[in-house]
Amino acid sequence: MHRTHTSSQSGPAGSRLVALLTQLDRKAARASHGDFAERLGRLFDLSDAIALDGANQYRPKGPFDARPDATERLQADLLKTRDTLLAHLSRSFAGEKAASVIPLPPLRDDAPADKRPTFGAYERFYQAHQRQMIAGLSNLRQRARRLLGGHSDAMARLAELDAVFEQSIAGYVRHCFGALPGFLEKRYRTLWDTRDPFHSAQDWLSPQGWLGQFRRELQLLLLAELDARQEPVLGLLDALAAGATDAQSINNEVSKTV
Repeated sequence: MHRTHTSSQSGPAGSRLVALLTQLDRKAARASHGDFAERLGRLFDLSDAIALDGANQYRPKGPFDARPDATERLQADLLKTRDTLLAHLSRSFAGEKAASVIPLPPLRDDAPADKRPTFGAYERFYQAHQRQMIAGLSNLRQRARRLLGGHSDAMARLAELDAVFEQSIAGYVRHCFGALPGFLEKRYRTLWDTRDPFHSAQDWLSPQGWLGQFRRELQLLLLAELDARQEPVLGLLDALAAGATDAQSINNEVSKTV
């Protein structure tokens, strides 16, 4: 269930999400995304550029405490946060009823077979899980920056850069993830339009039913979004791990000369 954090196994940010969206909508596969550097540059206005320049010039004063277990601490924090969010998702889709569970929209027993249920309840369901992700992972990212900020000069500068990037592209991130419920609604309508006309409302949630398929895709999209949203923290973790490896290599070389 846990994804590894090593740089050799980490794909491009949000790659699972992009692959899933492309699979569900072939038009996305034909869309040209252009040059990455150019697109990234468009997200920064003058004030963002000034803030980014300030982060590049940032010289932390310390003191620093390069704890040998820093990488393990951050990894454990990431896995704990991820497990909590996965548990929320699992309990929702399992139909568990509790005050802390976001309920999956129910299908009415008397739902007419010729009338499509409204999508609004699923939109609210998806957005509620998005808010849980934002809260959990935003707090995690702040904790990661605090850990890096007290670790070393290089890690403190990286933490400062990450804070500027998070603030500068916050609007773009909200826009991109905010578009996912709309994508789901289109998918919802498509599945309804292509459903088996001989299915009754009771058949909709079967493995072959249109609503059962939609709920599986809904869950997959939330899982893919969770992967995409945690990428910045994975990047900080990879940098911390790489820094620890470089420091160990230097220590080993020094010990050989003693």
